[in-house]
Amino acid sequence: MLKIARKAAELIKKHRHNTIEIISHMDSDGISAAALLSRALDRLTIRHSVRFVRMLYRDVVEELDPADLTIFTDLGSSQLENLRKKFRGHDVIIADHHDPVKAEGWPELVHLNAHHHGLDGMQEISGAGVTYLIARELDNDGRDLSALAVVGAIGDVQNAWGKFLGYNQEILKDAVESGVIEKSKDLMLYGRYSRPVFKSLEFFTDPYIPGVSNSQVGCIGLLKDLNIPLSDKGGWRRLADLSEKEKQRLASELIARAYMYVPEELVKFVPGLIIGEVYTLAREKNWPMLQDAEEFSTCINSTARHEQPLIGLEVAKGDREGYYRTMLNLLKQHRRSIARGLEFLASGGIEKGPRGYLQYFDATGVIKDTFVGTITSLALGNCNCDPYRPLVGLVKDGGRAKVSARCSKLLFLRGFDMSRAIRAAAESCGGEGGGHAVACGAEINEREVPQFLEKFEELLITQVG
Repeated sequence: MLKIARKAAELIKKHRHNTIEIISHMDSDGISAAALLSRALDRLTIRHSVRFVRMLYRDVVEELDPADLTIFTDLGSSQLENLRKKFRGHDVIIADHHDPVKAEGWPELVHLNAHHHGLDGMQEISGAGVTYLIARELDNDGRDLSALAVVGAIGDVQNAWGKFLGYNQEILKDAVESGVIEKSKDLMLYGRYSRPVFKSLEFFTDPYIPGVSNSQVGCIGLLKDLNIPLSDKGGWRRLADLSEKEKQRLASELIARAYMYVPEELVKFVPGLIIGEVYTLAREKNWPMLQDAEEFSTCINSTARHEQPLIGLEVAKGDREGYYRTMLNLLKQHRRSIARGLEFLASGGIEKGPRGYLQYFDATGVIKDTFVGTITSLALGNCNCDPYRPLVGLVKDGGRAKVSARCSKLLFLRGFDMSRAIRAAAESCGGEGGGHAVACGAEINEREVPQFLEKFEELLITQVG
């Protein structure tokens, strides 16, 4: 793998005086990948441009023009046939971790993919991680870029086991040794440095905690019962403000309550979803929204959901002035859009699939298609949605349907993989799909939605037996 990364770095240096374009996936992992590679090129004063796309569907590829060197990060491996028709004869690098397909007869391609080297791209390395290997070959002092590889991996839920696996551990080691990441054990609550602890508890739904998840009153009551003060002289207490003994009491109670709700075969996974490794960006201690790697990931992902990924790119590259302020404004809009989507689902928007296993909703006219994935994720454990069954969100526009599918971490830990199922279901009705085991998507003709749902549900039922 390092040999291919070195070959890619050499090709980049060969084109240092030519046109170079980075094309990356429009999500947290993709923005992190593009940002760390862009920073590596900046350090070598290699001029380049950056573009983001949602997916390399056939119509998207048709709109792309080859540069002297085109670098695809966090996408490309699953769309090799689409790309080969347009980019064959031009120098191309693909740095990806998704399942690759075969595309013979493309000698100019340098293809660095985790699966080619015995790694599970869903768990052991992200798109940003694969891209980091190239950046490290470009710059021997570039190990500080590993922080963004950690952010990208978290954006793709590669810490679902309560820690990193596989090559992500090697990247994390680089990050810790270079002083850009601090690793510790803590509760896996969102907003360690930026939210009151009762708010972090309220939005903790994976696993679902009876009497706590989605209940601010329940969260406040729990903290009082455990003799954990909600505030001090500095204001509301955050998770980072709790003592170790307070955290231990809280963790024990959360685990005990989760056991009451979780299906028996999933009980063994619960502790690792409540207590695990957390990662603090050591150079972001003046910026609470960016100090925790998971929050950093959410912040840059919010720019993508508002179709402003270049703002997330600049923040990830280090801007803490204009682009940072713009990102915070987008984050506020992001939260308002989420609230509208969840209100729609709470009013009865979730339906059952043809065979009663799959859950789905059609939010056409309610939210933008860029938000359907976010709403689908947050709906699990909310809005009368069963958190232990997969959920599909749909938005139709211009004759096409954008599809996002999500499932809980617990189903993933049990071996559930929606990505292959959604690809097969989409292709069965003339569309395209792919993604990750817990988070994937597709694009199909809106007339094919009933056929797609039926096929997708059938494939998922086969997985659960």
